[in-house]
Amino acid sequence: MNLLRTLAASMMLAACAPALQAQTAPGAAEAAQYRGLHAAAHKGDAARIAKLAAGGADVNARDAQGRTPLHVATFARQREAIRALAAAGAGLDLLENDRYDAITIAAVADDEATLDLLLTLGAKPGQMTSRYDGDALIAAARTSATTASCAG
Repeated sequence: MNLLRTLAASMMLAACAPALQAQTAPGAAEAAQYRGLHAAAHKGDAARIAKLAAGGADVNARDAQGRTPLHVATFARQREAIRALAAAGAGLDLLENDRYDAITIAAVADDEATLDLLLTLGAKPGQMTSRYDGDALIAAARTSATTASCAG
């Protein structure tokens, strides 16, 4: 009987693993490596973002995971950085390597304040995004439902 329980638990963990890794926020070690706009976005340093952008820094530069400074700021819930990046011309609807945009990142994180800000700034909520080939609502619902069933 214990073998069956162990096998069932292993199957559940295997099924849940992709959902639990649906989005990949920068880890502490990765964030510590950031320089320039990515570092400023992670820290929420709007003044530094404005200065770097005015100096010609690429506001849509990508890290190794394809995340722009806007993705990084969204994961970190740095709304002033998001405003500064938008003002500097950052693409609000760009996708990172796992095909998430900022709206989907905020929606899956249940970050209503950031989601509202992104919509106010002009991000498009209906674009096809994420590995679920749906919009932000589909990705958020699917990730939340799978995470809930995996946690229970």
